[in-house]
Amino acid sequence: MVKKHIKAPDGVLHLNDVYFLNEKIIHLKTTPNRKNVTHFYWNKSRAELIVGSKTHFPVSSIAHLERYKKSFYDSNRKEIQMGDSVVWFFGKPIQPMVCATVIGVARKGLMRYLRLQPNDPKSKVPETWAYYDSNRFFFISNNLAVRRLSIPNNVYAKYQDELDKIEEIYAPIRVSRLIFKYMTNGQLSLGEKAFKECHFELFRGIYPWAGEYRTHELVIGPRQHPTMHPLEVKAAMKDFCHDFSHSYLRLAKNRKLMLDALVFAHTKLAWMHPFEDGNGRAMRLYLELVAKTRGYGFDLSAAMKSTKKKRYYHFAVWKAVEGHTQILTALLDKALSDD
Repeated sequence: MVKKHIKAPDGVLHLNDVYFLNEKIIHLKTTPNRKNVTHFYWNKSRAELIVGSKTHFPVSSIAHLERYKKSFYDSNRKEIQMGDSVVWFFGKPIQPMVCATVIGVARKGLMRYLRLQPNDPKSKVPETWAYYDSNRFFFISNNLAVRRLSIPNNVYAKYQDELDKIEEIYAPIRVSRLIFKYMTNGQLSLGEKAFKECHFELFRGIYPWAGEYRTHELVIGPRQHPTMHPLEVKAAMKDFCHDFSHSYLRLAKNRKLMLDALVFAHTKLAWMHPFEDGNGRAMRLYLELVAKTRGYGFDLSAAMKSTKKKRYYHFAVWKAVEGHTQILTALLDKALSDD
């Protein structure tokens, strides 16, 4: 009987070890399933996972290096496995975040190290060992499902899900700092500079267009909603800031008038859609900034908790752009609170 898996020698800890130089397929790991276990293999030439019997035996194996408790297919797992795609918070100026695939593992006492192979060959951080700190590693993908390639970025993310996670990591810290800055300095204006700063803080270091107005035409969503022509954005933004300041903010002496101001701002900014991407997040942060510096609480997260609620929120925004603000007013009314 032919042995399926040939255990690699001691000291062979990752897929790019010279021991595997002439190997095409390597047994990577075994994870539990409902009935028993599932074996996973790594195709070296294509740098991709193979499931179960989609390979020819015998093959060399490093699956003995770790035993996993969670199913490979569990998308909610916190357990980082070999073959996974992760974001590692490296925290160094050269490249704060590293998007990589785990291709090996090593242990020294209670310390665990992961071998990381960057997904983007242009990454400034090369293939390396990284000490596993659960607070600095974020599971992104099991690397088997089809993944959408990322839009151009400054963080060497190859896939869009990596970018989404990096935005998610940065946002809470940057948002809290920005709001604190404006709440503790009453001399700061809430005009165009503040709005651009909202966008810049959310996306600085991630995209080259952070805080910069778009230069091309843009349609939004599956229904292809039109937006303002890019050549009109700068002038329209100045007009908006003047009207918002003089006709709304200056008069917002009670909650009803504050709500009117927020509805006006959201509607006008949605029509302008001044940035390449991230307009919705910048608008919502700007509304939060405005409300909180005026002594109100503001939290739109309930309107974004599910795909269904997000669709309803986007529907409300575009109805407001068309001149029907009732639904958006009701949503913002729920978000606005006496702080």
